[in-house]
Amino acid sequence: MSGVVLEARELRVRPFGARSERRGGTESGFVLEIEALDLHAGEVLAVLGPNGAGKSTLLRALGGLEMPERGQIVAHTSGPVAMVFQRPLLLSGSVAWNVALPLWGAGMPRAERRGRAQRALAHFGLEALAERRGITLSGGEMRRVALAQAFVREPAVLLLDEPFDDLDARAQEMLSLDLRSAIGATGVAVALVTHDLRQAMLLADRIAVLLGGRLAQAGMRADVLRRPASAEVARLVGMANLLPGSVVGRDESGYAVVEIAGECRLRAASGLAVGTSVLAGIRPEHVKIDVGRGETSVLGKGLVARTLHDGVLVTAWIAWAGHELRTVAIAGRGLGHALADGDEVPFAVRPEDVHLIRR
Repeated sequence: MSGVVLEARELRVRPFGARSERRGGTESGFVLEIEALDLHAGEVLAVLGPNGAGKSTLLRALGGLEMPERGQIVAHTSGPVAMVFQRPLLLSGSVAWNVALPLWGAGMPRAERRGRAQRALAHFGLEALAERRGITLSGGEMRRVALAQAFVREPAVLLLDEPFDDLDARAQEMLSLDLRSAIGATGVAVALVTHDLRQAMLLADRIAVLLGGRLAQAGMRADVLRRPASAEVARLVGMANLLPGSVVGRDESGYAVVEIAGECRLRAASGLAVGTSVLAGIRPEHVKIDVGRGETSVLGKGLVARTLHDGVLVTAWIAWAGHELRTVAIAGRGLGHALADGDEVPFAVRPEDVHLIRR
């Protein structure tokens, strides 16, 4: 298995806090079951799911903090596994001392400890804070120190529990840039867990979606985003437009023709058979408004039902076929500058951007 650093196989984990006495020969409580999951060198796996899905249980199992009832976790490396918890905790010594702390007691020469600590500080832009006391830092600075503490061990596997929690958008972006650079420089295999799609997208190469303690889908980032396996996965990965319909035929190009609300039709690049009941999934960024000019993928016109501006993007909901299609535009220029509630706009979706999910 080229590049695989850590793998989980036929894993069944009952978290310690969920264990209960046997009643009638069965056990109650949450159980995590994972058939197969791999971590690859130099790659970030984002484990995405709602609260209670089992994300932290999976992370603790990968880190050896939860013992599985069944299955195994196999390491294909002799390097350490480092874990950064959701709430960093630093001691009252200096930042440099806190970063080097994991190396104490390892019999490592002082010069090597110092060199490793300096490299770890540099990864996260902490050189200027090296002599500051750890307990005086802000939350974002403490999170950077916690990451430096993990990297000072030169781990083969890095496990991150909600690494951007409580950070504002800019701090998340800056930390993700530094973290991505450190991952590239060291080749560490990373698994991070989060319930926030935006946070996952800052780092993810691959995505694993957990629902109710089961792996609902795992794959390359683009594949999961564009081809979710179910409506639940689609909603979690931002495919906000899910239109119920049925496949009623094929056009001259071989695309499936999907009927929505008994009269409106769209085309999809799908091999599902005629008569199949489906949800037509469309990501907001794939709904193109103000098109026309002979576009073959034009669906027609719709009314802008609502708009929401956040200073960067304008989110618009277009009423069509008894549903509201969500789309986005850049605020402050072009259509994003002029778009308003009540506007009638033409819009289009490429057949390749319509994903059909069986109902």
